[in-house]
Formats: sequence, structure tokens, C-alpha cells
Amino acid sequence: MFKLYSMRRAERAESDVNKVKAAFSESRVLTLALCDEPFPYSVIVNYAPFERDDDLYLIFHGARAGRKYELIKRHNAAAFSILLRTSERLKDACSSTNCFKSICGEGRIELLEGEEALQALCVLMAHHGSLAEPAALMEKMRPMLLKTQTYALKVERAALKENPLKA
Repeated sequence: MFKLYSMRRAERAESDVNKVKAAFSESRVLTLALCDEPFPYSVIVNYAPFERDDDLYLIFHGARAGRKYELIKRHNAAAFSILLRTSERLKDACSSTNCFKSICGEGRIELLEGEEALQALCVLMAHHGSLAEPAALMEKMRPMLLKTQTYALKVERAALKENPLKA
């Protein structure tokens, strides 16, 4: 199981790891930050949460070529952020704020292959609303594995924080 971050604004942080874990199902898109020089590389990806052996993974995919693929192969550490809700509260310059709910975290990315990759892609498709039968979906996706890389980011640390809407 992943560890929770300690945060400066502790009153905005969720301290129940099960509530944090459940929040990963509230979204379908995350921003992934990968190690690169001289600056980190940030990319938006579709994802699905998946649990295995009491660990939480974020499944995503991409081409077997390009910057994301090469950076992950070189260094598998990554950070991520997921925006679950946002709403500006504009007043004067010193009392404006953003009311939000978000998850941030970090972990290591594994490259999935073969049947494991197909099963993970089915999890991703189901999280995004596919009603297709998994066996039929796997057969349809099997030829695409030559060009598609499936990834599983093992969440090692995460935080759910919220600045709620106030009346």
C-alpha cells in the first residue's frame, strides 16, 4: 500500500488512505511528470486505477516510440497530479482562491507485455466506459500490441487534498 504525504496545510489533506485510494476512481485523466534534462517532461494521459497484491497501480498506454516511451525506459520514476474538481472564487486580490480537490503522488512505472498488457488495457477501457466483453476486446486489441506500450505506475506516495467550496 502506498504512503500518504505529509502536507503543510494538514487541514486540507485526507488522512484516511482508503478514501485517498477511492478518489483515484473519480477521474480518468492525469498529468504525468517524467525525468528529463534540463527540465522535467509533463504529459497528460488517460488512466485507470487497478489494485494488485494490496498495491495501487495507474494503468495508461502510449506508442512504442517517442519522448514518453524513451524517458520511461531510461528512468522509471515519475510524479503525477490529478485534478478532481476546481472552481475559482474571485474577489479582491488578497481574498481570491481556487476551491479544488486533487491528488498528487509519485511512483515507479512498469512496462507491461503480452496478456498482462491486454488485461490492463481492458481495465483502462472499462474505466473509460467501454461495455465490450473483455475477451472480445482483448482479441480486437491484440494486433495493436506491436505498436502500443501499456504501463502500470505503482503508486508509492500520494496525497488527496481539498480546498472546499464555502458559502
